[in-house]
Amino acid sequence: MSAYFDKEKVQKVIACAVDNIISEVDPRQLDNYYRLFKKEVSLFHRSKVAAYLLMLCDQGKDLRFAGTDARSSGAVARSSGFALAEEESKRLFFNIGRSRRVFPREILGLINAKTAIKREDIGAIRIFDNYSFVQVRDSVTEKIISALHGTVFRGKPLVVNYAKSRKDENEDELDKAASSEQRQHDAEEEDI
Repeated sequence: MSAYFDKEKVQKVIACAVDNIISEVDPRQLDNYYRLFKKEVSLFHRSKVAAYLLMLCDQGKDLRFAGTDARSSGAVARSSGFALAEEESKRLFFNIGRSRRVFPREILGLINAKTAIKREDIGAIRIFDNYSFVQVRDSVTEKIISALHGTVFRGKPLVVNYAKSRKDENEDELDKAASSEQRQHDAEEEDI
């Protein structure tokens, strides 16, 4: 285990967790976990278990233990990294996900193996069934894309490029609809 401890980073992770509890998490679902945690962990060990889980996340460790499988829960996997500021970061799309047994540590390992990028330049990693999104600092996006795009990962070519935001996708759909309507209008005018 690493002896290095970045107190400021861990404080940001804790603050982010508190914010997510307030703004994003379904309180009923969280309550189920809370009740189970209280039942399984004695009052005297709860803080230590929570600190241990935080330490594992901070060190980029996989939170699966013997007899459990994180992929079966259906939850989105996240990296131990904290989210970077939106104004100084970009999201990258990777064409690998849980269906190829990918976890945040594999993506971090891939980036570290092919580039000299620091861990601090990589933010949140969200892994879905067939693809993943990785938040990275603006200054390193091109390095990651050029180093990883087209490389072979577990027997298949890797696609790494800028992720489209939902706003961009909606604009693309509107553009397609508008151009389709324009073509239809032009065709109708030719018939007249």
